[in-house]
Amino acid sequence: MMNRTIRRWTARILLLMLLLFPAAHSGMPGAAAEEETDSDAEGSRWVEYDYRKLDVGNPSPMEGKFFTLMWGGTTSDQDAQRLLHGYHLVKWDAQLGKIRFDRSVVSGGVTMDDAEGNRTYILRLQEDLKYSDGKNITAKDYAFGLLIQMLPAVQETGGQPIDASWLLGAEEYLRGEANCLKGLRLLGNHQISITVRAEALPWYFELSRLNICPYPISEIAPGHTISDAGEGVFLNSPITPEELQDHVLDEEHGYLRHPGTVSGAYKLESFDGQKAIFSRNRFYKGGEDGRKPLLETLSLTQADPSKMIQQLGDGTFGLLNKVTRAEMLQAGMDLTRQPERQYAMSNYPRSGLSLLWFNENSQKAQELAVRKAVALSLDRDAFVREYVGPYGMKVDGYYGIGQWMYQALNGNGTYDPPMSARPTEAERRARDQAVLTLKTLNLDGLTRYTLNTDMANTVLNEAGWTLDMGGGSYVPGEGDIRYKIVNDRLLRLRLVLAVPDNPELVRAMEKTFVPALAEAGIELMIRTADMKSIQDYYSGLGEGIDMVFLGENFSDVFDPEVFRTEGDSEIARTDRELYEMSLEMLRTEPGDAVEFLSRWVRLQERISETLPLIPLYSNMYFDFYTCELHDYEVARKTSWADAVLTSYMSLPNTNVSE
Repeated sequence: MMNRTIRRWTARILLLMLLLFPAAHSGMPGAAAEEETDSDAEGSRWVEYDYRKLDVGNPSPMEGKFFTLMWGGTTSDQDAQRLLHGYHLVKWDAQLGKIRFDRSVVSGGVTMDDAEGNRTYILRLQEDLKYSDGKNITAKDYAFGLLIQMLPAVQETGGQPIDASWLLGAEEYLRGEANCLKGLRLLGNHQISITVRAEALPWYFELSRLNICPYPISEIAPGHTISDAGEGVFLNSPITPEELQDHVLDEEHGYLRHPGTVSGAYKLESFDGQKAIFSRNRFYKGGEDGRKPLLETLSLTQADPSKMIQQLGDGTFGLLNKVTRAEMLQAGMDLTRQPERQYAMSNYPRSGLSLLWFNENSQKAQELAVRKAVALSLDRDAFVREYVGPYGMKVDGYYGIGQWMYQALNGNGTYDPPMSARPTEAERRARDQAVLTLKTLNLDGLTRYTLNTDMANTVLNEAGWTLDMGGGSYVPGEGDIRYKIVNDRLLRLRLVLAVPDNPELVRAMEKTFVPALAEAGIELMIRTADMKSIQDYYSGLGEGIDMVFLGENFSDVFDPEVFRTEGDSEIARTDRELYEMSLEMLRTEPGDAVEFLSRWVRLQERISETLPLIPLYSNMYFDFYTCELHDYEVARKTSWADAVLTSYMSLPNTNVSE
């Protein structure tokens, strides 16, 4: 029975499942150089690249979800979306550590609060924005970009629309009680206004709600128009689930898998289910710095987990993204140290983690005692050593070592409390106090679980798991599995863990998890599953699965949707509590980082107490690439898809300008 509403994918789920299936290799723009045969000559090359293109290998496969994440998607799908859809109203500024308007898209604007406390953003758009077919992008495209993701028809096709309850008039419009959406206005061809309800303020990442990009209504909903008669936007007629099925979800021609007209730096040339090929969008004007991509063509595909470094060396790929497997990391590092210096690498801390997620439909996992016993019977240190080696670190909360909150608490991030241009003495004192408070925040209050099967046995005894298979008394250490009487029958303490089909992962778990769990009288069955099944288990769908091995990568905006549920089980109630705590955290005033971090710490502490999940590890990502790829600054970007926009291919020490 399905208890949980399908969660929106932020690629949290599929990333790690293949985490140790690192990526591949590539090439970029320019002219092909002559092949040198003298391998001892300085700068000699064994591989000849076409400098107009770059072939990228990644550990995550693609599902072909290239238009939003409403119908799911992997991290590779997200990377493709970054290439294809651009001109977002806002952007994350890593230097300032906050979200701000993108000046290449928004030429100006004002913010106004009315008497009821509603906040309106009136924005003027740049007038030189164009789609990949050369057509102008106007305010209508942005209004449609927001409206299409709100529609109930999305849910009727199996997708998850965004939560737009913050938008003034959204709930009335979607319920059919209003003829227009008064919180979204068209004020001209290049002017738009967006109004946030007073009840939805404050919101720490307030501008993240305006992370809107344009989408072409002519391809996604042909025959429909969007208008504003003076009171708010509206569609000329409702978009139906059948229309979405035909124009968005159709496998052969739908916009989800085959977006034709796009606004990003690249457009999709082809996708065969495994490899996507992108070509440069000639009408893309570039970002705030005006730089346009130099590479004519990009390709993206999943790398062979056992051959990726070999594929980098033989020219199959020019760039391998997010390599994590210890064996491949060592091989990649060896490659970069060769005398010819043909290859380079970049490393950066992961913003997320890998974890075990308890399925809310699992009868046995409903018991906190069972979840605690599992946490006490996992040799996580040994698992990290076995699976990711020295490049991973065991974590005890729902965070990644590259996440800005974790970095701030560990002294690696910067925090500059906001002050006016001419701060008063009171403002200075408040700033100094905020800095002092920040220094007191830490994760020492987390409940930490180390391998302790004696304690696990005690926890299970107290919870009534005291019988053996014959109904007699369970005796620890005698190799039996625990039982208890539930609904007048013996229930076996067998837990089924779903994992992606990754032999190295399965071996590491069989070696480090199964024996210790058995010592506590818990039988662990490891079952491999495809990505669709893993997604379903994560969403609370399906039967017979108690835990799921997942990967979560957080965006700069912390998203609590993972805990959002409509179920009525004990785990669902736990998730709802955590969801409310997440919302409380997000309701912090923008700029008050100390209060936000304080609430984030409390959330982490409660997660470790209630255990809806068991954190395993966070780790470093490594990208390996040919030295003929220049200006690839992935450590300063959100993803390779952002970093590659300013990269180019040429011989080492050769500068290329547009």
